[in-house]
Amino acid sequence: MALALPSDVAIHSNKVYVVDGAHHRIIVYNLQGKVLFSFGEKGQKAGQFNYPVGIFAGKDKRIYVADSGNHRIQVFSEKGKFIDKFKVKVSGKEVRPIDVMYHSQSGKIIVSAANRLLTYSQNGKLLASWGSNGVNQGEFRYPATLTELDDGRIAVVDVLNSRVQVFNTDGSVSTVVGEWGVLPGQLFRPKGVAVDKRGNFYISDSYMNVVQKFSDGGEFISVLGEHGTPYKMLTPVGMSVYKNRLYVVEMRNNLVSVYQLSP
Repeated sequence: MALALPSDVAIHSNKVYVVDGAHHRIIVYNLQGKVLFSFGEKGQKAGQFNYPVGIFAGKDKRIYVADSGNHRIQVFSEKGKFIDKFKVKVSGKEVRPIDVMYHSQSGKIIVSAANRLLTYSQNGKLLASWGSNGVNQGEFRYPATLTELDDGRIAVVDVLNSRVQVFNTDGSVSTVVGEWGVLPGQLFRPKGVAVDKRGNFYISDSYMNVVQKFSDGGEFISVLGEHGTPYKMLTPVGMSVYKNRLYVVEMRNNLVSVYQLSP
């Protein structure tokens, strides 16, 4: 079961959920890379997709998918059974969600779309919105991948501003990681972010084709590699950390690479 332009990955209960965007489905693997099952197909009905982009495995044992082409979020059981869906709108107009996450501390659903973050209740009611188009802290130019830190803060890849912004739950900026550039510690086109148990950030750069590691305070640590040689990837995008392993989606390679992290 081949992947075509995969974009994101989430892991739950030893299952690896991969967004198979060009095939309009989610493929589920075991930790050894064997296909277990898939769900979804192209369409607009419940459980169908139109170029999905982001995925998140919540601590509520639900799988959340940013069904971008259908301008909606869909929710599934861990076995791929459809549960719910809701449209993503800004000022009454449907917009394309890029990523979605379930915030474990508040139980709310957070979506990146239209240069802002949108917060929803479990039944899809819009509760809050923050951010706008711009380059200042708290502003975005194409916010994409989301992840939750252990303390409840929210990390957001701010793609065209070449950084990751970390927000407190009230929408205020806590930390900014990275800046534009092509040198180690700088970012050109960040696409994915993941956080390990020590709070270190891993950020994929889809232009430089590397993953870089930063401390929980945002200081550059290293480029992911071996014996001083960076691991070269092909368009790394969405990522996830699970059991001391880093799962990296390589969009143009149509695969997921797995790396062992330091204990």
